[in-house]
Amino acid sequence: MNDDNQNPVSSNVPSQEVESSSAGVSFPSVGAQKKSGGGKTFIIIGILILVAVLGFVIFKSAGNKEIANGDLTPIEGTTEDTAATPTTSSTPISTPNVIVRTGVSIEVQNGTGITGDAAYLQNQLKTLGYTDVKTANATATGATATKVTFAKTLSQDVVDELTKKLKELYTTVDVTTSTSGTSDVVVITGLKKGATALPSASPKASATPTPTPTPTGN
Repeated sequence: MNDDNQNPVSSNVPSQEVESSSAGVSFPSVGAQKKSGGGKTFIIIGILILVAVLGFVIFKSAGNKEIANGDLTPIEGTTEDTAATPTTSSTPISTPNVIVRTGVSIEVQNGTGITGDAAYLQNQLKTLGYTDVKTANATATGATATKVTFAKTLSQDVVDELTKKLKELYTTVDVTTSTSGTSDVVVITGLKKGATALPSASPKASATPTPTPTPTGN
């Protein structure tokens, strides 16, 4: 009898221990896991946004620096290209006339009688580029004005150049033209600039007469 009464009591003890042990164990809830994963996602998104903002700021700063330094390439068709294009002038450019001196025959005659006067002008004309220059003596000497005769067929450029040169060298220059003559230009020299008078020949010393001795009486 006593043994039968004790069995039900002993059978109830394990069930209480099971219940108490099951009540003491804790298990993580599904909601807590989802909340922890969502926090990490927000952190990653925030980092990506921060990186994007920093990249935009750096790119913007670099672009402003290039503009400040003037490194931008000008676009074709802008006003800068138009201003750099030179405008053509409609005014014709005059070219100087080329003087043909070859074949011009010149004869220089000494009209003053001063030695070397014709040779002096010959050298001056050769310096200009005239190669056919001959010298001679004029039929008369003592000329003060220089006379030059040009052939009518001679180029006006040659006439102007020679006339200008003669006026630079001589005090007075008389210009004439002729249809006849063996030379294209004939010059009879006169006084050069700076000369005041023609040189005169040195007077010869007169012979002193020898006194005749007077005879004396004995």
